[in-house]
Amino acid sequence: MGLDSAIYLLFLGFVAVVHTWIPGRWRVTALLGASLIFYAASSINYLILLLGLCSFNYGAVSYLSRILDQRRRTCIFAGAVMANLTALIAFKYAGAFIGEGLARFGWHGQGTEVIPWVIPLGLSYFTLQMLACVTDAYRRTWKLDQGFTQFVLFGLFFPQISSGPIPRAERLLPQLASGGCPTAEDRLAGLRLIAYGLFKKYVVANRLNEYVSIIFTVPSGIGTLPALLACGFNALQLYADFSGYVDIAIGSARLLGIRLNPNFDRPLSSTSVTELWRRWHMTLSFWLRDYLYMPLLIRIRIFGKLGVVLTLVITFAICGIWHAATWTYLLFGISQGLAMSVEFLTKSWRAKRLKRLPKRLVAWAGNIYTLGFFALAQVLFRAANLSQARGIYSRMFHLQMSGMFTASPEGKPYFLALDCAAIGVGIGVAFFYHRTSDRPTSTPWFVLLCALSILFFGHLGSAHFIYAAF
Repeated sequence: MGLDSAIYLLFLGFVAVVHTWIPGRWRVTALLGASLIFYAASSINYLILLLGLCSFNYGAVSYLSRILDQRRRTCIFAGAVMANLTALIAFKYAGAFIGEGLARFGWHGQGTEVIPWVIPLGLSYFTLQMLACVTDAYRRTWKLDQGFTQFVLFGLFFPQISSGPIPRAERLLPQLASGGCPTAEDRLAGLRLIAYGLFKKYVVANRLNEYVSIIFTVPSGIGTLPALLACGFNALQLYADFSGYVDIAIGSARLLGIRLNPNFDRPLSSTSVTELWRRWHMTLSFWLRDYLYMPLLIRIRIFGKLGVVLTLVITFAICGIWHAATWTYLLFGISQGLAMSVEFLTKSWRAKRLKRLPKRLVAWAGNIYTLGFFALAQVLFRAANLSQARGIYSRMFHLQMSGMFTASPEGKPYFLALDCAAIGVGIGVAFFYHRTSDRPTSTPWFVLLCALSILFFGHLGSAHFIYAAF
């Protein structure tokens, strides 16, 4: 049940109506029931698995919240971390590792296939969520005050289970425990976000995906300009696709009176890669900072600046592998860590050299550098393998202006014109969204604008949300 599907929107509407009209004491039960139905529509078996993991983590967190003996607490904490990671590794990476191992012994026909392995919906995000709970309880920065029902709802809350944002227990659990009580402002804000998310998905992401997919599929037969356009379109598509999903998820929760953490803060206006990662997929970035980067840095801080560099590279290498166990994702993560390391090491030097230049010029140059680097790195994120990524990069830097339109669908240049028009409409709708965000009365007009844009410029294909695969 994709968040952009008509079935989901009907399901959400029914849940919102029921949630509004039932007594407050039944709202937690209603939300839990809706979440169980949502997940059961994906897989009953995996629902049972996640319920088992929820029960295990609830027991671990309850124990850590009330026991004082440090040795016993450490054992429980280590066991909980290992159990969550084991489940993630078993489902997310075992198929690829086993398949590669068999291929090395020649047990596969082509020697390159992997065993098909279905990953439970949202398992990666669920695991990070549970690890944060267990760690916070162990550090005594948060204490579980809610019951088992509320904790299960926290783990399976249907708007964000698929792809985040990754919630923190201290912020979301109290809201869920109250059952949510939406106001008129919540409902208008929720509708506004859902409309904006659907617009991003159908008008921008799906439209650009058509061009990018063709260029990435046949990189050897294209010119330089199409390769560069595909590189830029790919980054825009990923942003529109993922932020569109998040808008729908946050808007869905807002309709129910629940406020999820924001996940994007205009990242494309960043002036450095470090700043971009503070604004892009913020709940993951902050998770990496609090539960991986800082603990690791504390242990190797004796190495000074070298320790910071090593910590950044290791953290983002793990971030890359978290997406999938492939060389392309690993290199993508390492590239981000190295870029932030260079920015960290040159921070003082740049401050001295650039202070004499106009601030606006420095900001523009920083933005161009950031977007250029990030778009180039996203080739690794999109490519199916290193060979495909190498083909795209080779066409970008092998100057050949011919064949600009040959990679467009059916060889017709107006498909590229539609892509450019979609970007222009996207900029206009984004401007209207931000200019009227503090005026709830504008919501009907904004929803109408999004609907008309989808009708005239949208690509209502079957493309799924990219981050649903992680």
